[in-house]
Amino acid sequence: MNTSDPLSKYRFMDSLEGVPEPPGPEHERLGAFLKAIAPGIMVCGLVTLAAMLISEHYSTPVMLMCLLLGMAFHFLFEDPKTRRGIQFTSQNILKIGVALIGARIALSQFTALGLPVLAGISAITLFILMAGPVLGRLFGLDREQGLLIGGATAICGASAALAISSLLPPSKKLERQTLTAVIGVTAMGTAAMIGYPVILGILGFDSYHSGIIIGGTIHDVSQVVGAGYSISPEAGNAAVLIKLIRVFMLLPILLGLAWVYKNARPGQTLRFPFVPPFLLGFILLAALNSLGALPGQIPHGMEVLSKWMLVMAIAAVGLKTSMKEVVSLGYGPALLVVAETAILFGFYCGLSALGLI
Repeated sequence: MNTSDPLSKYRFMDSLEGVPEPPGPEHERLGAFLKAIAPGIMVCGLVTLAAMLISEHYSTPVMLMCLLLGMAFHFLFEDPKTRRGIQFTSQNILKIGVALIGARIALSQFTALGLPVLAGISAITLFILMAGPVLGRLFGLDREQGLLIGGATAICGASAALAISSLLPPSKKLERQTLTAVIGVTAMGTAAMIGYPVILGILGFDSYHSGIIIGGTIHDVSQVVGAGYSISPEAGNAAVLIKLIRVFMLLPILLGLAWVYKNARPGQTLRFPFVPPFLLGFILLAALNSLGALPGQIPHGMEVLSKWMLVMAIAAVGLKTSMKEVVSLGYGPALLVVAETAILFGFYCGLSALGLI
């Protein structure tokens, strides 16, 4: 563990979009690494198989079953023998699975959204970010706590909270505030992953617009994937498309915050999470698919592999979810997370109902 980084012990809660994990020991060999992660990956695989059997027997969404079964076996994440493999599955295998989605996406789907839609998504994201400190005051929170929760809600969940925290003025309470933001958005995102497909069905949204709303409102990519594909492949593709636009906004927002807090950490070099490799992989595969450069059954094979990886990753997310941590939030941060999530949901539902997205 990197003792020089006070947030390093919370990195296991990070999702795939933001701050990369500290590198492991350089002398660790591939064989030792595979041996270390194998038990956890096997646990995720077993949970996935069990969830698939239950899903087929009772006609329920497989990703929901993965999440619930994983949460029931959270104690396995506390075991050092399986912890590393579960963490690897929820982050690295998920990254590969999301990248492979690009093989069934055409770049024309991005351009088809149009500049007004892209500008609207950007404006909503910035509004939710800036509303965090304002609403936080109503719930007795300081500006930094509001900014952490606002950024995590607006952009990409736990990763955004960790990235923003690295730019804020150091204080004794910053670590606790960051942890609270991470737990809050993770819990809210998990609840949204379960509830939004049901709510959107009741409200009468079609698959495409349901995916748009899910991609625009749920916090972590893993939760977006779980909610979107539990409705339909069309909804899942649309959700990932919108979510990746929000993820791309992490860098410019961090650059802006770095300028605002340029004197917060004197003498310390700021490090920014530039475009993650999985996003580059997604774009590359989408470009190849758009050009027809993926021959034969390769796109279909990538699609099948992607689905398996994503389902396993959702099982890992469930295994990592601790209800004990969720109930330790306190009412102030919890209310702010719920309020901002509700505002975000209302924006996207309204725009979709009006046909603006």
